[in-house]
Order: sequence, then C-alpha cells, then structure tokens
Amino acid sequence: MGLKALLIFALMWSKEKKEFLDITEERIKKDFGNIITQTEEYNTNYSKYYEKEMGKNLVKKFIVIDKIINKEELVKLKKYSQMLEKELSISDNRSINIDPLYLDLDQVVVATSKYRGNRIYLGENVFAELELWYHHKSFQPFLWTYLDYKDKIEFFNKIRKLYKSKVR
Repeated sequence: MGLKALLIFALMWSKEKKEFLDITEERIKKDFGNIITQTEEYNTNYSKYYEKEMGKNLVKKFIVIDKIINKEELVKLKKYSQMLEKELSISDNRSINIDPLYLDLDQVVVATSKYRGNRIYLGENVFAELELWYHHKSFQPFLWTYLDYKDKIEFFNKIRKLYKSKVR
C-alpha cells in the first residue's frame, strides 16, 4: 500500500478567467478519471506570489480524482501539469496553476518545480514536498506547510478515509 496513493490536483485561477478552470477540469477528467470530490473554491489572500503573472482575485480548490497512482508517477504528473499550464497560457502568463499531489494513509505530498531546502529532488526539475503527515488520528502540518493545506486538514482527513476504503 505504501507505493500507491490517491491522485489530487490543486487548481488556482483568476475569478475572471473561470473558463480556464472548466477546460482544465475537462482535460483532467479525460486523461485521469472522474472528480469524486472537491473543496469549495477559496480566496488566496494569504499570498500575492502569483498575482503579477495571473492577475488579482485568485481562487483555488483541491479536486480528488478517482484514480490510485504509483507514487513514482509524480514527476510525470508535474510535467503533464506544466504542459497543460503552458497550453492554456496567455502571452506566456499562466491562466491557471496546476499542482499534482497525492495522499496515502500517512502523507500528503505535492510536486513543485521550485527548490527550497525542505524539498526532495525527484529529477527533471521536479521536487516533492511533504505537506501533511498523519499522526494522532489526524493529518498534521509542518513549519513549511502551505496555509491552505493547514486550513483544509479536515478535508484531507475525509479523503484519507475515502482512500482507505478504496485500497481495502
């Protein structure tokens, strides 16, 4: 069970460009399977990092795909996300940010192309960051865990139960 995980995508877009979310979700469904649950969209007021490239009024949500993956697919999934981001770009600016992640019984791990000291290099300019760790009957954050992952711990706990039922 340790090498398998449930596929999730974190999607961020500008409220004014929702059509790019719709296109992205359709592509993900076509390429990976149905969305079985998701968070409500939420504001990203905690960070201005993407505003210069993507505009203001950015919102985000997590979508859970009805697919169990092998964890080593994370590099390929990040490359897929980057290809789709580029395809949907306007004047070399992303219209949507797509981060693949996975969840298993013990961890939530996101793929990124940005280096930081706590990230593990996987190859092809892709890094893995452990965002949440399951301990004491709930996912727990780290010092570096993104604020929205901390805010969505109950969602990830619910998804863990779903994953647990799928792998039995």
